[in-house]
Amino acid sequence: MQSVIEKILNEAKKEAEAISQRYEDEIAKLKKEYEDKIAIAEKKLGEEIEKRKQEEIMRAIARERLEYNKKITTEMQSCIDEILQSAIKKLPEHKRYLDFLKNLIKNSGVKDGELYLSSGDKQKYLTQIEKYIKQEGYNFVIKSDDKMSGGVIIKKEKITFLGSIDIIAEIMREDLKIMIARTLNFV
Repeated sequence: MQSVIEKILNEAKKEAEAISQRYEDEIAKLKKEYEDKIAIAEKKLGEEIEKRKQEEIMRAIARERLEYNKKITTEMQSCIDEILQSAIKKLPEHKRYLDFLKNLIKNSGVKDGELYLSSGDKQKYLTQIEKYIKQEGYNFVIKSDDKMSGGVIIKKEKITFLGSIDIIAEIMREDLKIMIARTLNFV
């Protein structure tokens, strides 16, 4: 009987060891599955972090480029404005400036009234303008306007012909800026 009990105990022990081994194998299998899942999740998380980091870097680069382009555009505009102002300022010194004034008077279509010149133009060209007016049969009273930088303004009753350099430059400002930008190879 002893041997039967021992045999039953041995079989029970073997069965317990087999059950224990199955549980250990199952635990090892589950542990491996979860380790694999954790590794995959960590890898995906790392990739997502890297992707977001790259996206943030690209956004930062785009912002910097935008700021740089704004600065370049501002500098170009400033350069163009400076050139335009310098050219307008130098216009009364041009050798054909008197012809320019005569053409403004002629193209106004007005034959008499008040003819306004800048103080500098009146001082420099009064004699030549008076001679031109007389030759062409115009009847203008020549006056000076300290607010003008050059050109002419002609007034007759309710008609005003605006041919001052400032007004012409303002009307043509955008076209002139484009021409300057092209000359400087900005566009």
